[in-house]
Amino acid sequence: MDKVLLIATGGTIAMRKDEAGKVVPAVSGHELIDSLPGLTREADWEICELSNVASCNIDPEHMKTLAMEVEQHFLLDPYLKGVIITHGTDTLEETAYFLDVTIKDPRPVILTASQRDASESDSDGPRNLHNAMRIALDPRAVNRGVVIALNEEIHAARDVRKLHTSHVDAFDSGDIGALGSIDTGEVIWHRKPEHTVKLGVPKTLANVAICKAYTGMPANILRAMVQDETEALVIEAFGRGNLPPQLMEEVSNIIANGIPVVITSRCLFGRTAPVYGYPGGGADLERVGAWFSADLSTEKVRLFLSIALGQKMNKKELRKILANGAVNIS
Repeated sequence: MDKVLLIATGGTIAMRKDEAGKVVPAVSGHELIDSLPGLTREADWEICELSNVASCNIDPEHMKTLAMEVEQHFLLDPYLKGVIITHGTDTLEETAYFLDVTIKDPRPVILTASQRDASESDSDGPRNLHNAMRIALDPRAVNRGVVIALNEEIHAARDVRKLHTSHVDAFDSGDIGALGSIDTGEVIWHRKPEHTVKLGVPKTLANVAICKAYTGMPANILRAMVQDETEALVIEAFGRGNLPPQLMEEVSNIIANGIPVVITSRCLFGRTAPVYGYPGGGADLERVGAWFSADLSTEKVRLFLSIALGQKMNKKELRKILANGAVNIS
């Protein structure tokens, strides 16, 4: 049988309700596999119990450790068909994107999760895990980057967003759409992904801050965000990438001090662009040296910057890459 690695990190898929009715970590990776006998009939499983925590406990250092674990298994085992990672949904898209940027091996890496805990009779975890295995064993999954398998859909790590706190169909890729789906146990591919720029696993991560713009926002908020050795600032702006005009002077000062300022949008989907020429508009921001990040989400821009600046990437090159949404266009 083909070999698949399961790396368990925790999340609702590995939780049950306690005596007080609260959902807590309770299920190991081995228990997840043992609870679904069909999985062991279809693949040879290796299981790595990396952690059992809620995904709100995951930070970039955890992501780095996970990336190194995946890389090590791929390096040591040429017969490994793919890696499945169980994870919480809160930060699932961030971990998936971190792995997509850092892992260079072309074999499939699939993150899966659940919105309903293991004590629920209609938990979505077992179906999602089974579907993740189907993707891992599919030869066509090679070279498609890191993906998320949930609710019988396959999403690219770069494009997917969590849109709902509790529904099982919580994840979506907007206008660009899902990569594929699972239909009666068959993996159906709809499109190929935009390939993310691969940076490899960094030795260190840069300190990158996020600030969300709001109407009437005072400039001292931005000043406070660039303390504590901040190496870059991501501002989640309005619409196409516009800010309240009273922030412009402080944005200019931050950039003059050598700290990149990258503009994203609070809109879930669509591209930022310096098209508006009024005070605080995108063209005004471009004039003072702010960068734009195409359609990449705020959280993913922060991770990409953290990895790239941690590797001392040339800032002119980094600005160019972000302008293309960190997609490999060569």
